[in-house]
Amino acid sequence: MRRKEFVGSFQVPEELEREILSRLPVKSLFRFKTVKRSWRNLIEDSTFIAMHLNCYGSNTDGFLIHGCYSYGIELSRSLFDQPRKFIIGSTNGLVCLSNKIRCFLKKDDTLRIHICNPSTREIMELPQCHHDHNDFLFGIGFGFCRKFNDYKVVKVSYRRDSSSSEVQVQVYSTNMNSWKMMKIENPSSWALLPSYRGSGCFNGAFHWQGLKKSSSKKIIKTIVSFQFDEEVFREINLPNDPDFQGDVEYYITEYRDFFSSLVVKPGPNVNIYKVWVMKEYSVSDSWIKQLNIEVPISQDQVIFRSIRDIKYKDILFQDSHHRLIWYDTKSKQMEGQSQLLLQWLCIRCKESLVSLSQKT
Repeated sequence: MRRKEFVGSFQVPEELEREILSRLPVKSLFRFKTVKRSWRNLIEDSTFIAMHLNCYGSNTDGFLIHGCYSYGIELSRSLFDQPRKFIIGSTNGLVCLSNKIRCFLKKDDTLRIHICNPSTREIMELPQCHHDHNDFLFGIGFGFCRKFNDYKVVKVSYRRDSSSSEVQVQVYSTNMNSWKMMKIENPSSWALLPSYRGSGCFNGAFHWQGLKKSSSKKIIKTIVSFQFDEEVFREINLPNDPDFQGDVEYYITEYRDFFSSLVVKPGPNVNIYKVWVMKEYSVSDSWIKQLNIEVPISQDQVIFRSIRDIKYKDILFQDSHHRLIWYDTKSKQMEGQSQLLLQWLCIRCKESLVSLSQKT
């Protein structure tokens, strides 16, 4: 009897409770909010949300798959009544989606951009941003501003009329829940490529493939980034290597927590995939060639479009038939998924408690 009284009166220290709860998945925490009021208050507290993101979220990167048989497509269908939708990027468990990308915008077109948390099922639609008739939407970026604990969206469009042309940049802040126009310096020194890859979020910035003029007036490939803390555009030089010269395809990606570039080099009988990583972010001299992967050309396996590493062993590719391909870096073997899983792409997405309601 004494033993039962002792067990029943035992109190778990609050610090230990916080530590245990911070390491549990979001689904479990949502159930535990109904256990007692103190747990509900804790789980909704911004300090705990940040702690959970650091403890649980940093070790449990998952993938949001945008495809025919996936959760991602169901999510985006609930957002848009249009048949097409695009995942812009993901950071801290939040995902940004848009109904339009790389297109001309007419005066009466509606650009609908949403931010959602797939773990908590919260969704918010951004207020409308201004555009003129026949503006070309080059790109949309999404990222986190650490300086002000703010999530931001940047929209880059090209405006042309009968007398002049200009690059127009607008930035949305969740803290302010509004858009603002931004003037950029020397916009003619670089140009974004009107392409959509959906994997540009890294190190507090969003990245696009770009072009610029060299000192000899030659057009060369580059990477253009938008830094969300300072709200400025910067250029990141690609490696000064023959891999990036000539008519080659390259994609911005992430490999083992490093900013990376995947280069596709077609050969006579094989496609060669070269993974370059930037050991020190934004330092051009720190590019290192990390992997060489040779893949036989066949009817079923053509060009890989994106790359993700899983558990520091396997690499996840998406091929041009929208299937998932796993590559084991140790055995150097590939295993394909025969079923068509992807309609467009998959992105890395953390599980988090980050709340949108606190931002609106």
